[in-house]
Amino acid sequence: MTNTEVRVAAKASAWFASVVALAIAAVALIGIWNLALPVTAPGVVCAAIFPPTAGCAGDARILPAIVWSALVLIAAGAAFLLGRRGWLGALAGIVITAVVGGAGYYAVWALRPFILG
Repeated sequence: MTNTEVRVAAKASAWFASVVALAIAAVALIGIWNLALPVTAPGVVCAAIFPPTAGCAGDARILPAIVWSALVLIAAGAAFLLGRRGWLGALAGIVITAVVGGAGYYAVWALRPFILG
C-alpha cells in the first residue's frame, strides 16, 4: 500500500466511526432526554413507583442528563479520533460511545430522587 492509500483508508475509517458513533450518540441522547424532560401535562399526577416514569422525577434528572449528554458527545468525538488509527480504533470508539450512552441512559433512569434518609 502506498502512503496515499493509507491516508485514504484512515480517513474512511474515521468517517465510518464518526457516523456510527453519532447514530449511537443520537439514540442515547434521545433516550436520556426523554427520561429527563417532563412529558405529562401540568397538573397530572405521576404514579408513585420506583424508578419514576419518564418525566416524573421533577428537576432531579436535568443535571445528570446534562452531564451524561456531555460525556456521550465527548465519546462520539473520541470515536472520530480513534477511527483515524484504523478499523480497530474505529471499533474501539464505537464501543466506547455505546457503553457511555448506555451507562448514561441507565444512570438517568435509575436515579433515586425521592429517597429520604
